[in-house]
Amino acid sequence: MGGMIRAGSGSTPAAVRFAAAAGGVMSFLRFMAPVAAAAVCWELATRAGLVDASILPPPSMVLARGLELLAADANHVLVGHILVSLYRALIAFMIAAAIAVPLGFWLGLSPGAYAWIGPILSLLLPLPAVAWTPIFLVALGQGDVTIILVCVLGAFFPVLYSTIQAVQGIPKQSTWVVRSMGAGRLRIFRSVLLPASLPTVMTGFKLGLAHSWRTLVAAEMLAALDHGLGFMIFAAREYMDVRTMFVGIVLLAALGFLFEHAVFGTVERATIRKWYRDRQRRT
Repeated sequence: MGGMIRAGSGSTPAAVRFAAAAGGVMSFLRFMAPVAAAAVCWELATRAGLVDASILPPPSMVLARGLELLAADANHVLVGHILVSLYRALIAFMIAAAIAVPLGFWLGLSPGAYAWIGPILSLLLPLPAVAWTPIFLVALGQGDVTIILVCVLGAFFPVLYSTIQAVQGIPKQSTWVVRSMGAGRLRIFRSVLLPASLPTVMTGFKLGLAHSWRTLVAAEMLAALDHGLGFMIFAAREYMDVRTMFVGIVLLAALGFLFEHAVFGTVERATIRKWYRDRQRRT
């Protein structure tokens, strides 16, 4: 069906939008089909007694527990955990991106600086960000500051390295041509460096947020005082509340998926794809 819905060269804007929307729906359904099949198999295996429901509760029980935590009787506790985790993750990602992107452009454009700083970055890159948590706990104690700083480290290096590689991969001839036409540094950045590097930088954003999101769970388990999805999962362990643990795990996966496809997908459509379509029209 996805192949039948196509917009020809003479299609109206409404037809193009409809075709794009239909293609998006079909892509989503194709993505969700294996997930739904796995959930059904999980449910049936648990109901048939093949799996211990106290260790691996079926999706229906996980969903019911999630609705309980969302209800007013539970003071909407799940909403609080979600919002606190989102706040920490987004603040950490924005701080990391605000530092890593300018630094990455500078190192990508400065071979001498990269020759000195690159080896240090290579040593720090393999270190899991969560390994810094005990140090921050000793220095700063439990709380948001420790959690956010650990998540900043989780997002920083993927964004930095992607930015460096993106800038270094731009042919020098591209900047020479624009500079020979009298363009200044700002014009070169806007016309050459930014459009050419953005696809790889966007990949770094996705990787950085994914690393930060995974780091957040461990950091919240160790350093959170009372809120966050990681804290909720770890606190449920004390009461053997496996259903609540799985509610947190499912939400972490779902929110990570939304970040990548809804947030970054929208940014890509508004920037990268638009720029390349405009370039194709001009050529």
